[in-house]
Amino acid sequence: MRGPWRGNKGEPCDKIDVSINFALGERTRNLEIPRCAIANLDFRSFTAGARSRSPQEVVDRLDGAFAVLVEILDRHGGIVNKFLGDGFLALFGAPFEAADAAHRAVDAAREMLDAMNSVNAASGWRLRIGIGIHFGEVVAGNIGSPRRKEYTVIGDTVNFASRLEALNKDFNSQFLISAAVRDALGQECSDAVSLGEVAIRGYDRPMTVWRLG
Repeated sequence: MRGPWRGNKGEPCDKIDVSINFALGERTRNLEIPRCAIANLDFRSFTAGARSRSPQEVVDRLDGAFAVLVEILDRHGGIVNKFLGDGFLALFGAPFEAADAAHRAVDAAREMLDAMNSVNAASGWRLRIGIGIHFGEVVAGNIGSPRRKEYTVIGDTVNFASRLEALNKDFNSQFLISAAVRDALGQECSDAVSLGEVAIRGYDRPMTVWRLG
């Protein structure tokens, strides 16, 4: 298990407070191209479960689960870049550089899967998460209109992480990683199971996919 994430001055950070919304007229920082790990997480079949519940029940269940998962991300040095309805996009290695970004992302994902067992044990509405992680270069910075900009990441690494997460439905799995993540972790990922070369929507050729968890 990696140690607690430390800020720029070296102090342990239990939580990373990153404001990704910028006020009108704030100066835009230059775009950067860091190598980072992108984790895409989604609650499987959440919409179907929400149909038979009140809006307040839906919000309470989602908020409760997010509170647990985001706390885990914080401890591993990740941040939520966007909440995507019943899921989120998390970053490791941007905006704060991390040489072990892929390791931190996988460690966080493993812990989130374990944590959901406890979350589900305390509720009659069981939630199943799917996670996809890819590692590579992204374009990162404040992107948007002159009136409103938001810190975000874009590029193929982000898109492929989303495609990986969606494949969990096809393989009845919960945690898929790319070959780039598998290579970055080496022996720390010895329990990864190859699913072979898989056709990915939007890609010209099949890509190797690995299952964890």
